[in-house]
Amino acid sequence: MGTATPGSATHVLTVEECWKLLASSYIGRLAVIDGSTPEIFPVNFVPLERAIFFRTAPGTKLRSLLTGNPVALETDALNVYGTEVWSVVVKGTPTPVQDGDMPLDLADPDREPWEQGLKEHLVRIVPTEVTGRRFNVHTRTRWWPPDFSSDWI
Repeated sequence: MGTATPGSATHVLTVEECWKLLASSYIGRLAVIDGSTPEIFPVNFVPLERAIFFRTAPGTKLRSLLTGNPVALETDALNVYGTEVWSVVVKGTPTPVQDGDMPLDLADPDREPWEQGLKEHLVRIVPTEVTGRRFNVHTRTRWWPPDFSSDWI
């Protein structure tokens, strides 16, 4: 396991631990710069060949990605007991993937996007930095997911 941060129960994850956790996830938040404005988008991603791949449609996200500006992708999870959380951040440079250059492993039919519609643009993030941390949740009940069973929506 990685190293503990002095004075806390936070463990800094190794790069190998980060890639294992990335492989266990498929939903992340992609941070881009649109002109001078930061934007964050949920994306379904696949970690493969020490890179992050995802599909997108035309729009703000794709336009921002095509500028070549650095991006960050963050993903995290809570263990089943609600006692421990981890977070991994991948920073890097996005590049479009041309037809014929797509790794065969990306044809996984279980990686369906949340939002309907054609996502014809495949993007690869080549990491310049992969970091992560794991820590215990201080008060589990404070962070438990809300109960949406009522008709408040």
